[in-house]
Amino acid sequence: MAAVLTTQVFPHAGATAITYTTSGSGSLATTGNTAPCGQDLALLVKNGSGGSLTVNMTIPATVTVDGMAIATPLAITVATGADQLIPLVAARYADATTGLATFGLSTVTSVSVAVISTTS
Repeated sequence: MAAVLTTQVFPHAGATAITYTTSGSGSLATTGNTAPCGQDLALLVKNGSGGSLTVNMTIPATVTVDGMAIATPLAITVATGADQLIPLVAARYADATTGLATFGLSTVTSVSVAVISTTS
């Protein structure tokens, strides 16, 4: 079953712990995960696996450049043991029907994800 992420907002005045979604929580999948997208939102990916990780961001067919389709998915590599922030720009990733970004992962073993915003 794919994960449906929600935004975690972190105020400027205080520290709050990030709640990650993992495969251990029963919902993170290699395909079909969704996340809200828009200004000041980012997908935070923590790669605790033993190798590099590929995040496959789906680009909807409605998103074009000069009328030409953009290759999808957009593959973003996260190095072993690294964290990666992926801005969730609506103009690039928002599905025309749901308004959500869709992404997949090359593995979900020892991988954690969260959608964060620092706008308060």
